[in-house]
Amino acid sequence: MLLRQGLSRRRALAAAGLGLLASGGRAWAEGEEAHVLGAAGAEPGAAAMRRFADGLESVIQGRVRLALDATPAPDGAALLERLRGGQAAFGWVRVAEVQAVAPEIAALSAPFLFTDLQQAFALVDSTRLGPLLNDQFRKNGLEPLGFLNGGALRLAGPALPALSQPQLVAARPGALRAAAFKAVGLEPAPWPQGQPPLAAAGTGLVELRTDDLGAGRQGQGPLAVVDPPHAYDLIAVLASRDRFGDLPLDVRETARTSLQSVVAWQRGAAAEADAAAVAGLQRQGVTVAGLAEDQRHQAHEKVKEAVTAALKNAEPSILDTVLAYAG
Repeated sequence: MLLRQGLSRRRALAAAGLGLLASGGRAWAEGEEAHVLGAAGAEPGAAAMRRFADGLESVIQGRVRLALDATPAPDGAALLERLRGGQAAFGWVRVAEVQAVAPEIAALSAPFLFTDLQQAFALVDSTRLGPLLNDQFRKNGLEPLGFLNGGALRLAGPALPALSQPQLVAARPGALRAAAFKAVGLEPAPWPQGQPPLAAAGTGLVELRTDDLGAGRQGQGPLAVVDPPHAYDLIAVLASRDRFGDLPLDVRETARTSLQSVVAWQRGAAAEADAAAVAGLQRQGVTVAGLAEDQRHQAHEKVKEAVTAALKNAEPSILDTVLAYAG
């Protein structure tokens, strides 16, 4: 996918010079390829990134080619390493997998901490916390560009879970998420291999993402899904700080502006998809119900304590703000 812009050579060179002044790096070669890469498990961000690339095509011409890699990085750590090393220019990854570089933001997907998606977005979009988080990423060679809605996270099983009773849960990865589950009496177990998530939920407690709900039921046994969700996945859109800084100034500004509109579109589309998936399960006879309010409150308080303990060495100003937004 080519990125083109109808600039004269003289104007292009001037714009490239502005990019060099901002970064102190090297200019992009004419027609050089900029790789855009997602991490495995962050598939809900793929459509948004394709839309992002398409939006740039009508503005930028000839200087850089934007290539969306079909094969994702094996995990978040591998993606971040490629971004920091400059092998990829742009990437997207679930916030649960950025704990090594920005531990405070990983708390956004901790179960029972942020149960209001808009509160989570208000946190990362805020002028108060945004600059602090940006500094955390930049110290690690990453340039944050925005946050997408990666979908809701819900517990599902043969019956609604009772958090007071210790039990195993097949949970999505993340060290901080595992600590939070343990705090409420749920022991993370390996993800079931070789069967669809909804089928696994028919025999034990499973953590489902929105994209798991539309797979269709397997079997006729009882199935209960907890709603409202216990957490939401946010997807961070990041750039290699060096490679992004080397882009001409007008390209960087266009990329940021284009991504803002893409983020707004994606968040709305993801919310609609989630509501449709839950409604589809209800039509199939699945029980969809919430946990008792006292259970949710107790879980929230226990997870706050667990997150505070796990992130005791994190930046206090960031952690305090994160927990304040969590309520």
